[in-house]
Amino acid sequence: MNRAFSARRVTTVAASTLVAAVLLTSCSSTSNDVAAGETRTVQTVMGEVSVPVDIDSVIVLEGRRDTDIALALDLPLVGFPARDPADGYELRGPLADAIDAAMEEGAEELFLVDEINIEAIAQKAPSVIISRSTEIEPIKDQLEAIAPVIAIGNQDETTWQEDLLTVGEATGTEARAEELIAEYEGRVLEIQTTYATQIAENSVVAFEYDDEGSDVGGGRLESLVLEDVGALPSEAFATALASDETQEFSYEQTLSAYNDADAILVFVTSSAWWDEVNADALWQQLPAVAAGHVVRGDRLTHDGGPITAMKILDAVEELYKTI
Repeated sequence: MNRAFSARRVTTVAASTLVAAVLLTSCSSTSNDVAAGETRTVQTVMGEVSVPVDIDSVIVLEGRRDTDIALALDLPLVGFPARDPADGYELRGPLADAIDAAMEEGAEELFLVDEINIEAIAQKAPSVIISRSTEIEPIKDQLEAIAPVIAIGNQDETTWQEDLLTVGEATGTEARAEELIAEYEGRVLEIQTTYATQIAENSVVAFEYDDEGSDVGGGRLESLVLEDVGALPSEAFATALASDETQEFSYEQTLSAYNDADAILVFVTSSAWWDEVNADALWQQLPAVAAGHVVRGDRLTHDGGPITAMKILDAVEELYKTI
């Protein structure tokens, strides 16, 4: 999948004597812990890393797949990125309940998504940092001065299952990682069996929709989950899956683009826009909409791990129930 690298805004510590001191202390403490205690050495998408056997705190940087994996493995999450309310996400994301539980145990929002704050991370002195490689690369040396860094892949590099197993191996939670994958595969089989006729006879599409148009992402997690279930893709969806790239349609093109879909999993940000969509006469003319074969999804399911994948399966099952 061809995606342009997106530069991340990072709060550095070069200008702060206080932060420099924190970094030096963290670096010294981490090095001593690794030297004095047992470690596990694992291979990641960015090479080998040695991780302490005893992990008492974890920080994640990106907020979706890394957070999902940390929560699913019940790792001691102490810091994660927050989403700016201005982003307009109305639905509670698939990780909302798990994040709420982690915050009750002391986890904190340390910085906004895409605005990684090195000082805030250093002050937490985590045992390990987990994130995808694109977040790590620009600040790798600074992060490694604080704690060992477990790099996971981007959507076009690795599957969530591969990343889950990597983190499981690094943190001694391999057995739980394997259980989570087995639970997902079991749920996929259950849906395939229960809705075999609906799956075989009805084409589906999953797309994001706003007032500028829509797009179908072949590499998004909901698309991959639908593939796992064996969904019959509509024409636009099949093109996105085959190319593993995003198919974009203007607002005017959107309705004709999905006219062949028997069922629609649609992702919209706000209920106000959803109300406008449902009041649109042309939208109501779509066969799937007219038949009531539509389920609204959460945009934050575009990437994630086992928790998000299971939430998507809930939406997929709900969709097939409408048929």
